[in-house]
Amino acid sequence: MPVTRILHRAGNIDTRDLDSLRALVRHPAVDAIEADIWLHGDELHAHHERPLPLPWLIERGSLRRHGEPLRLDAILDAADGNTEVVIDLRSWLRDAAPALARALADETVRARVRVTCEDWGLAERVRAWLPDVRIGYSVRSEPQLRAYLAGRDSGDIVETGVAIRHTLLHTPDEVALLRARAGHVNAWTVDEVDRALELASWGVDAITSNHVTVLNAL
Repeated sequence: MPVTRILHRAGNIDTRDLDSLRALVRHPAVDAIEADIWLHGDELHAHHERPLPLPWLIERGSLRRHGEPLRLDAILDAADGNTEVVIDLRSWLRDAAPALARALADETVRARVRVTCEDWGLAERVRAWLPDVRIGYSVRSEPQLRAYLAGRDSGDIVETGVAIRHTLLHTPDEVALLRARAGHVNAWTVDEVDRALELASWGVDAITSNHVTVLNAL
């Protein structure tokens, strides 16, 4: 199967850029758009960094004022079946899983969504609420990767896809070993064409990039 091409942070925009998002989801090199989703009040909004009471955002340790962020439902509407939506679900003080379950009440919407979580416990809560949604663990470090593999081998972790920092993948054999346990491997964030082509040849299932030019090369 061809690799799934995911545009990183495509949904992390404010309402002023919604037309740009509608254009991106129709780009022939974009199979899926990704957004970092946080629970803010009772609603799910897209931010890369942790949100504060609107209209403020913490970014790189400082406060920044921003436009009105997109709600998750606006991102799903913009995708409109043209692309899949990868939700990188974030959690701070509250459990975002129930709100996500409400947002994904429509079965046809759930079919084109994949959810990944840095917090593996949150991923399991999402799985409990939404058993038919594709769930992934975010793997950012060697200790996390070792913990995932050990958990799979011991049976403590059920088969769960991974979104893994691409620098943790060194050989085709490593990719094959991980795919055998995870079922789905998404390598992120890959911003060089040669590296993207290498990972695709090694058998990863998806590649996440900040650049359409990289995705277009796949």
